[in-house]
Amino acid sequence: MTEATDSVPGTDPDRAGFTATLAAARDQLVLAAGIIADTVIDLVGAIGRSVLA
Repeated sequence: MTEATDSVPGTDPDRAGFTATLAAARDQLVLAAGIIADTVIDLVGAIGRSVLA
């Protein structure tokens, strides 16, 4: 959640929801999505984008 809120300047860290983050993490695990296959590592990733949404 910290990486996600730090990635967008001016974002209030208190706006990051734990439930939304947990749901996004669960979806990533169940689908086995977001497996690192590239040399570029996105620290925000799908979970971070869900937090920011």
